[in-house]
Amino acid sequence: MHKTLLIKNKKIMEYLVLIQEVGAYSEHQYNKQDGSQEYFRSRGLVMKHGGDVFYGEMTGDYASKNRDTQYNQNTPYVVKGSWKHRTWEDQQGKLRHDNVFFITDIQVF
Repeated sequence: MHKTLLIKNKKIMEYLVLIQEVGAYSEHQYNKQDGSQEYFRSRGLVMKHGGDVFYGEMTGDYASKNRDTQYNQNTPYVVKGSWKHRTWEDQQGKLRHDNVFFITDIQVF
């Protein structure tokens, strides 16, 4: 199952997945550009959709809310979120690309 929803001009993707790995909750402090301090909170999951395996991450309040949630590896889940692409230059000066799925909701199917 795969659906695409358009909410506030942002594509929200929905997948039926099995969880392969569950990452620990992480929280670290950083300085924003205006000098104020903020906390970055995240929790990652490795998921399988059909033959594809991909990494998804919960961030902010959603990650904090699900910091202790137990996810079962043999249970199907419906996960919603959006893809983000980033480009960077590695230490050898080669251009690299990465795609990350940002999770906005995950529920047992």
